[in-house]
Amino acid sequence: MVGTTDIPDWFYVEACGTIARNRLQETLSAEDLSLFYSKSPISHVSKVKAPTLFLLGAQDRRVPIFDGLQYARALKEKGAEVKIIMFQNDVHALKRPQSEWESILNIGTWFNKCCK
Repeated sequence: MVGTTDIPDWFYVEACGTIARNRLQETLSAEDLSLFYSKSPISHVSKVKAPTLFLLGAQDRRVPIFDGLQYARALKEKGAEVKIIMFQNDVHALKRPQSEWESILNIGTWFNKCCK
């Protein structure tokens, strides 16, 4: 994701702290990629036990939609309960009023179903 997001410097800061801002470069080192992977949710997917609801904005430039879909698939492959809702015309924040409303309804329904 570091190569496709609109905020690649965020990855360095999240993985290495604020001093890492100076390390942002066009070509990532093998060490950088290994560090990013170790901090990534996908490297910890085997530990997830909770049913997971994904609300994805198809126009998201922060977290490209294929990253959410990849994570959902990995969870499904290990037998987790997964639901994906994709908002075709929305971005990372899901800030269109229709998306917000649908998110609230689906989150409530999901919790009602999974938290009994």
